Amino acid sequence: MRFAVPLEIDGITESGLILTGGTYAHHPDEHVTFEMAVNDYAGTRRIRLCRLDWRSLQDGHSNLRKKCSGQWAGKRVPATHLHTFEANWIEGEQRMKKGKLPCAEPISQPLQTFDELRSFVGSYFRINNISVVPTPNWVYDLFRS
Repeated sequence: MRFAVPLEIDGITESGLILTGGTYAHHPDEHVTFEMAVNDYAGTRRIRLCRLDWRSLQDGHSNLRKKCSGQWAGKRVPATHLHTFEANWIEGEQRMKKGKLPCAEPISQPLQTFDELRSFVGSYFRINNISVVPTPNWVYDLFRS
């Protein structure tokens, strides 16, 4: 299940600025992603700006020492983590790092429910009406291992 919607700033829809989100129907309450990105001027390439992964099926994210700096360089972060703009921005070159936001850090507050996750995303991404994003129609199965 995925969605992609344009974002607006001060009532103006910004060309190419999008919020995407997704999860798997048969993985309830896990593996949810929200990402903010912008298309380049030609509209041919999506530049990822930040992403939040909640309860990732990979059980975390490994920050490669050669791509990341700071206290999380070369370390693995938990299944719920944030790929911040700051950790993936190269100031000297005025661009994002290559790849799909290779650097992540843990989130200090526990996000136990989808509602808490959605609220956190709204606050962090500064999206006032994040509540319009519905809770996914997950398929719950008592016999799933």
